[in-house]
Amino acid sequence: MATVTITFNPDLEGDIEEARSILDRLSEGRADNPTDPEVLREKIIALLRGYGEKRTDYIRQVAQAAPGSAAFADIIAIIGSAKAIGGTHSAIERAWRAKGMTTTFISTDANGDASMDPALADIVLNVLHDRVDEPDPLPSARF
Repeated sequence: MATVTITFNPDLEGDIEEARSILDRLSEGRADNPTDPEVLREKIIALLRGYGEKRTDYIRQVAQAAPGSAAFADIIAIIGSAKAIGGTHSAIERAWRAKGMTTTFISTDANGDASMDPALADIVLNVLHDRVDEPDPLPSARF
């Protein structure tokens, strides 16, 4: 058995995310996360269900930036404030874990820039296109 001590300031979102990332890395060795793209797709659909425009745009911005990072300033322009970003990010991560996922959906660095795994980002963008942007591709064909 090993003992690990993680010290962080709970008032600083960056510290919280860094501590969460350490815990995520420690749990990944034992994690049995689905990697099947169809399973991930269904989990992403479930995650996005009911999200409003700001959360959806935040997720889209980060996914579009993959394999790079979405700049903190760009995210603030979408969400509105640094405090709101922290709450939004935290809520998304909690919802992702509630879907049985142990990996991080969106990672943030010390500067507040956000990134997503490129393979996950591809699926996210596909779901956003199919379910949010064009949920019914035939409305213009209806009279």
